[in-house]
Amino acid sequence: MKLNKTRSIGLALMGSVLVVGCASIPFLGKPDPRWADYKSWTKITEGEPSTGNSQALGEVHMGAEGYRDVYVNEVGLAMLTSDGPYDFPEGTVIVKEQFPNRADWEAGKHAAYTISLKVADNPGTTSADWNWAAGYKGKAQAHIEDPNCVACHTAAIAFNQSDYVFSVPAYLKAN
Repeated sequence: MKLNKTRSIGLALMGSVLVVGCASIPFLGKPDPRWADYKSWTKITEGEPSTGNSQALGEVHMGAEGYRDVYVNEVGLAMLTSDGPYDFPEGTVIVKEQFPNRADWEAGKHAAYTISLKVADNPGTTSADWNWAAGYKGKAQAHIEDPNCVACHTAAIAFNQSDYVFSVPAYLKAN
């Protein structure tokens, strides 16, 4: 009898850990409210997705064969519709949908997501002003695992007079 009670408690605890653990897995959670409604924002790549190999993209963001659509919230819209330089205001959120190929892009299937959030306005340009999330239901992080992300996006400052963002009008026209 005591063994059954201990087993029941153990199973209940394991089940609780499993439920709590799974709730923190990005694809099972809810999207962050800062970008949950991104489809209602301005799609700056409307009709002209970013595709092809551009500025040493390599295989990142679905690579040369990928198709990318970019959305920006109202806070950052004025910056992305100007001629630059592009110093985004705090509160800017940019969502990049990335599709492995044209067929998936046209069908709106198999998208991966990269989200950029401007979390501070400091004098000068610094990566500490930005947080990033990988996945629609991903968690925004100040520091990303891959140092190549910040290193590559630092190039946007020189190439585009941009605050770590490649998806500005001049870049999109050229790529």
